[in-house]
Amino acid sequence: MKRTPLEVYKAFRISMLDGTDAWMDLIAEKVVLVGPLARIEGKGGFIEVNKPFFSSIQESIIEQLLETENFVLTRIVTKVAMPSGKIISLEVSEWYEIKDNLIQSLRVYFDTDEFRKELVV
Repeated sequence: MKRTPLEVYKAFRISMLDGTDAWMDLIAEKVVLVGPLARIEGKGGFIEVNKPFFSSIQESIIEQLLETENFVLTRIVTKVAMPSGKIISLEVSEWYEIKDNLIQSLRVYFDTDEFRKELVV
């Protein structure tokens, strides 16, 4: 069944926030993830990087959401539990490219300052 990019994004988001593994089935084999902390190519690497991160998300609120052609663009505020126990709030912009019912690429933008401070021991 052909789904719109927005439908794929919503299924990905729901699974990620619910803690199920269904989001993994929505990732293309040759997915590319580009963010302020890393560039990852391939489904295995995408899953390896995101699985622990997704489990640390305490809350995520969509501030803006736009679907255009094969893209879904978001601005979200996400609260993340850090290893120290502190919860930080990140304002994140995401650019999903979605084709053939799969996420082909994801570009993520956020200010890394507070995130990096928590990772420095």
